[in-house]
Formats: sequence, structure tokens, C-alpha cells
Amino acid sequence: MAAKGKMFLVGTRFFCVIIFITAFTTVKASTTVESTTSTANFTTAAETTTTEATTTTEPTTTQAPTEPPTTTPPILTFDPSSVAANIDLGRCWCDVTGNACDINCCCDTDCDQADITSFDRCKESPISVDSQYCVQEEVILTDNSVYTSQKTQDGLFCIYKDNNQARNYYSIPDMINSLDTFNFYRDRYASFTYSPTVSADTTYAQFYKVGDPVFVVYEDLTSGYLTIPQGEPNCQSNNPVSYLVDQSFKCMRQMRTLDADSCENTPYLNASSYLTSVRIVKTPYLFTWIINGTEVTTPIPTTTTTTTTTTPAPTTVAVTTSNDTNSTAETTTTTTTTTTTPTTTTTVPITTTVVVTTEQRSLYNNSYTMEFEMERVECVDGNGLVVDCSFNAPSFNASHCNNAVLGVEYHITHDGSNGITRAGVRLLLGSIQASDLPLTQTYGSSFTSVNEVNKTITERSGNPGYIVGKPVRAGVLVENSTLALGDRYAIVEDMYNLTIIRGSATGTCLTDSANREQINFGINMVSGCLIRFNLFNVSADQYCSAMQDTVIDAMEGVVDTLTRDDPTIQRRVATYGNSNPLVPGDWVQILRNAPTQTTAQDTTVTQEGPKCTISMGMHTEILYANTGALANPQPKIIGVSFKYEPKQDIIYTCAGTRCTAGNTDVDQSYEVRHSVTFIDASQPATGYVGEPPVFLAKVPYDFFYPFISSSTRTGPSSYLYLVTCIFIFLCSNVLS
Repeated sequence: MAAKGKMFLVGTRFFCVIIFITAFTTVKASTTVESTTSTANFTTAAETTTTEATTTTEPTTTQAPTEPPTTTPPILTFDPSSVAANIDLGRCWCDVTGNACDINCCCDTDCDQADITSFDRCKESPISVDSQYCVQEEVILTDNSVYTSQKTQDGLFCIYKDNNQARNYYSIPDMINSLDTFNFYRDRYASFTYSPTVSADTTYAQFYKVGDPVFVVYEDLTSGYLTIPQGEPNCQSNNPVSYLVDQSFKCMRQMRTLDADSCENTPYLNASSYLTSVRIVKTPYLFTWIINGTEVTTPIPTTTTTTTTTTPAPTTVAVTTSNDTNSTAETTTTTTTTTTTPTTTTTVPITTTVVVTTEQRSLYNNSYTMEFEMERVECVDGNGLVVDCSFNAPSFNASHCNNAVLGVEYHITHDGSNGITRAGVRLLLGSIQASDLPLTQTYGSSFTSVNEVNKTITERSGNPGYIVGKPVRAGVLVENSTLALGDRYAIVEDMYNLTIIRGSATGTCLTDSANREQINFGINMVSGCLIRFNLFNVSADQYCSAMQDTVIDAMEGVVDTLTRDDPTIQRRVATYGNSNPLVPGDWVQILRNAPTQTTAQDTTVTQEGPKCTISMGMHTEILYANTGALANPQPKIIGVSFKYEPKQDIIYTCAGTRCTAGNTDVDQSYEVRHSVTFIDASQPATGYVGEPPVFLAKVPYDFFYPFISSSTRTGPSSYLYLVTCIFIFLCSNVLS
């Protein structure tokens, strides 16, 4: 039995070896056939490619027919430098200086080791050639390569070997030595040309649309755009007013001197130059009626009526009406059948016709243009307050130019596609002197619909949350005792505005309300300037107190008695961009840690002058928090604080040729600082996360049968286990 078992094992192993040899021979033969087929296909493809290349180059190599010699001189041709194919030519792209070392170009052969060591970095090539073409594995549908693929952790499939690298490089072009060849390539590849083209006639729209420039015509019969200067920093008068687009700009006029001539004869300082000798065009439809460039033909409809008598019979009466609408005739025909009796009947058809005549009018004065109206004139007085005043031409008095234009706003009333119905000008005038040069002016344009004329328009800074860049709304809390609303508190926004101090071109602080910078939501700002002060009409013991009050007024922009007396209670800031002024609870009060009142300890009189201990700066801190949905946050202001800097010693030092004994009219300059900071105090969203469920794994009672003897199922478990072990043992011997 042992001998028979041994022979059985030997025979089994021999049979396995025969099967393995047969399978290996079959696979090798199949591989040889596939390789031969691939080689044949490659050869055919190569031949085909060669034929196509020859056919493509035929037009360039075909000899031209024999022609008489021309006067064009022959082109001298030389052999160009050879360029290797299928290589990256720009390996050292930063080497652009011959016989010199280019800074930070580590591949420059003109740079020695000492140069490279002094470099702070090496310029890298902006292009990296990747010959592996790594792609997502899911893109590969079929892999018939003999090479094995290796998977990476990022799930990319990369080519290990590319046997057609020519596709990664441009072909080497030939030099063009003939005009015909040059024209061939130009006509084939050129995408644009600078050749002159025939310009089309200028066309005008029937009405204004949003963003269209607003037209004006001048008294000398020329037309153009209504413009408002803009530019940073210098004013450029090339910005047209856009229809239904509100605009506002600040720019600087580079005036060097200020005298009587420049004050009274400079156009942009004279208010009359903005509204006289010019008319605004209501609708661009005006320009479709222009003839000879200076006259306008306007259709005038005329109606005539005729009466006729007809005989008694079934009659068809045609009533024709022609109406002229923008020179386009519209005809309406109505057919009526009338049945008559033997008695005599008279019908009187009425025919209405429109006879179009034309009336020539000036391009400047016609029904499509209108004059600018003086809507409002305001002036900046000596205290920096903006007050109403009358319109006057600029005049020079001593060193001041009075009634000079500081701001212009065009306020236009429109009726949608029907065009402009009214154009007004709002002016801001003031007195300037040489120290104010160069002059800063403000220009703007605003549009109001005819449906909004008699309504109170409220500017919002968001709905409801603040929008970044919109003004932070502020006002003064007052008690309203009108009969309509009763005794209640309300916010008046016109009495206070949250602003930051701004300096002039010379560095002097502009403390008046017209020249302060608006604080806009979400924009941090910092500003510094010089406050000028002197001892004129101020005693030495009052100097420090007066100086501190001047700094506070400059920082907070307090220019009226109401907010000066009780600034802590009165001033409020809107929590939302659309907060209602009649609901004071939606307005948060401004918190202040104002510097303490100056005392005798803060004032010391020295030989150089008074020495003060005062605060010279303030920081406006605004706390806000996002509310609402995470996908659509709505910022809400929850607190505003005026935080003054710690006190510091300031010494009045008199210096210069005017500093003589008893001369108290010498200005002393002090630097002040003002900053605005927005702090996001949003609380993170919190939500309840449930406890993970408990996984209870339950299996049938006989799941591990027959490997566990404790199973209640009866059967020959031991015999089956033995047979399984014998089968595994025999298979392992055969495979080994």
C-alpha cells in the first residue's frame, strides 16, 4: 500500500508538470504572434505616415513654372544653426545677459560658485515637462501593455515608458525665404490684422439704457457727454455720467499759485461753468433727426377731415386713420357693411389723414434738450459748517478766494425709457487760500425716478445686515414731541455722522464735516495729520485744556452744541444696515473712555513754553457679529467704542525767525492719530450631535457549525472535519 501511494503521488506530480509545460508553450506562441502583428502594423503605420508627410510637403517643394525674370533681387540664403529635435530648449530661460551673471539664475554658466552662494533663491522654470502623464485610474478603460502597473496611494496611474516622445515637442520649422510661402502661412494662421477697415455709420439708440453715457449739447452747436472729473490723485475730465448709475469721486487740482486771475478765471472754480451754455439731451433719439450737423427736423402732425355723400346701396365704408409715431406711419382700416332700404340713405364717411411737415430747429434749442437748474447751493463757513447760501461768482480778497467750487453734484430725474425729465445742479462753495493748495474737489451724479420725487428715500447700508463698503449709519437720539408721533424718542441721522479725520495736501487736519472721511463697514483705516495751535487769546494756564478739547473735537467730529454737551447718551450707531430711526432699541450707543479733565498737575509752565499732559489720538473700535444662516450671514454691529490713547507730554516750543518775546501768534503743530478697527465677534454655530448607535451583532445559533462542538446540531461533525484536513494536506503536497 505504501508503494502504491508513493507511485500515485509521483504520477500526480508528473501530470502537473506536463500541463504546466503545455500552457507555457501556448502563451509564448501567442505572444510571438501578437508581437509579429504589432510589428507589421507599426511598419504599415510608418509607411503611411511617410506617404502623408510627402504629400503634405509637395506644395512647398514643387518647382514653380518658368517665368520671365523679375526685378526682385534674389534672397541670399544661409544654412541656419542646427536645432536638436525632441528636447527642451529652454532649460536655462533666465540667462538673458551674455557674458554676465544674471541674478538668481543658478543655471547661468557665467555665474561662479561665489555668485550662486550670494543668491537668495533660484529662479525656477515656469514650465515643467512631465513625461509620465499621471491620470486617475478610472480614466484607463483597457490596459494591453506588457508592462506592469503600480498603484500609488493617491490613486494615480502614470506612464512608465513613452515610446512616442515626439508628441511632447514642437516640430522644427523651416525658414521662410519666399513671399509666396510667407503669404501662405499668414493666410492660414493669422487671426487678426491691422489693415484699415471701412467704418460703419454712427447709430444712436432710441432711448437711454442703464450705463449709457448721457449726452449734452453746447451753445456753439457741438455735442458731447456730460462728464464729472475723476482720477487719483489728479482730476481727469474724461469720465461720462452713466445713465441710472450713481457716482461719486474725489480728485485733486494741481494749482500752484492763488491770485486774482487764477481765482476768478479758472473754469473749475467758477460755478457758472457747470450749468450755463450747455443743455442736457433728454433722449438720444434727438440725433436721428439731425441734418447738416447743426439743425434738427421735428415732425409736426396736421389733421384734416373730409365729408362725402353716397347713393343708397349696400355700402362698404373704409375708415382710414394714419398716425405718425417717430416718423413711422401706422394705418388702421375698418370695413363696415350697411344694408339700405329703397328709401334714400346718406352715409358720411370721415377720412382722417396726417400731413407730416417739418420744422427746422437748432441742435441746441429744441424739445429734446433742456437747461440745467440750480437746485441747491451750500457754503462752508469759517467754522467748517455747511450752510445754505446764495450763488455768487468767485472773487479774490486779500489772500482768500471766496465762492470757489468745492463740490458739484448733478441730480437727474428720469422716467425710465422715456428719458430725462429734469436736471439739477447742487453746488458746494467755500473760501480757499494758498495753504489749501493743491485743491481737493468732489464730484458726483445721482438719479431719481419721477415716481420717487415726493417720497422720502432712505439710504440703507444693508438689508438687514451691513454690506462691506457701505457707510456705518449713525445719528443723534432726540425726543420727538410732534402730535403725529407723540412723545417718543427717535434717531436723527442728519445731525451726526461717524467719520474719521483726514489731512490736507500739506498735512494739516481737516476738521470740518465736509472734509472728513466716511467710516464704511468692514474697512479698517488709519489717519494722521497735524493740528496747528497758538497762544493767541489763550492764557498759559488754559492752554492744555483748550488743546485737549481741540483734539477731542478733531477725533470725534463733534461740531454742534447738542452732541458736545452730552455725547455719551446722544450719539447712536445702527445695529443693522436697515435699522428704523423710529426704533431707538435698534441703535447702540457709542461708548467713550474720554481722557480725564486736565488739571493743574497736567499743566506746567517752563521757560520754553507750556508743558501739557494730554491724549493725542483715538481708536474707533466696532464690534460686529454675524447672524442668520451660515450660508447667508448678516453682520450686526453690537458695540462701538471711542478709545483714547494714554496721555503724553507735549511741550509748546517756539522756533523760527518770528519767535520773539511776546509774539504769541506763532503756530505750533502737533501730530494726532485716528484709526478704525472692525472686530468680528461672531459665535460659532452649535448644534446637538446624537450619540452613536450601539451595534448589536447577532448570528444564528448554528453559524459556526461544524467547527464548534457546542452546537446543538447533531451530525458527523468529526468525520467531516477529518476529511477536510486530509483534502488540504493532499493539495499542498501536489502543489509543492
